[in-house]
Amino acid sequence: MSFRAVRPLFRASVNIAGARRAGPALVPLAVRAFGSTPRRLGSGETDSNLASALAAEHKFELENAAQIPETPAFIEQFKTQGIWDIEDVPGSDDVTITRKFGNETIKLTFQISDLDSNSFNDPAFPTSSTDPAASAEEIDPETSEGPASIACSLVITKSATPGALMVDLETCDEGFEITNVAVYEKNLAEAKGAEGDWERRSKYMGPQFDHLDQAVQEAFGAYLAERGVDEALADFVLSYSEHKEQKDYVSWLDQVRGFVEQ
Repeated sequence: MSFRAVRPLFRASVNIAGARRAGPALVPLAVRAFGSTPRRLGSGETDSNLASALAAEHKFELENAAQIPETPAFIEQFKTQGIWDIEDVPGSDDVTITRKFGNETIKLTFQISDLDSNSFNDPAFPTSSTDPAASAEEIDPETSEGPASIACSLVITKSATPGALMVDLETCDEGFEITNVAVYEKNLAEAKGAEGDWERRSKYMGPQFDHLDQAVQEAFGAYLAERGVDEALADFVLSYSEHKEQKDYVSWLDQVRGFVEQ
């Protein structure tokens, strides 16, 4: 699946002081004349412009979405295989897919926000220099565009074992790249949020994965591939993240516009 270009960040600078000088002269408080209907709290002069811009973008996205099935074929095919179950709450950044493998429960979690933080480098907004021309020369055409690398957390538990194997992964061109492997108590391995991360970091997390013997690295790769954590699953994670991000973006536009208009 090809990925749409990342929406450019809003970079226009606004001279607040200048904008105020250009507007109507302020009336001293003692002599200001109020209309019969007082302005609602939060109803500024820029609200209608912002609401209109949001409405136009929302309409544009809805028109594009109308050409795409509610459930794309790649998701239907993934579900038809009957291997993985998808847990996805609309508006939530986290997506979890789980499966059974013998006496094991395998849970892979990823966040769609990684699409924004690790996605395309946009030559229109150079980051390494204040000179656009100089920065354009520094950009390698071979690496300036490409799919995001999404970090994933894989937890494998066994029904009769108190521990859990936790594997940190990143999607890459060849599927998944293992970055770390550790064993924790089940509750600690599945603990969410900053507190869980902090507690896990207080434990020994094992050696840096790429420092392990090459035979051990390859054996770990085969171990995960046998459980379906392979290139096909990595492609699904990327495609699903793109699909979910687009749906949540359309919903976000509608929610923000509704707030501004209230």
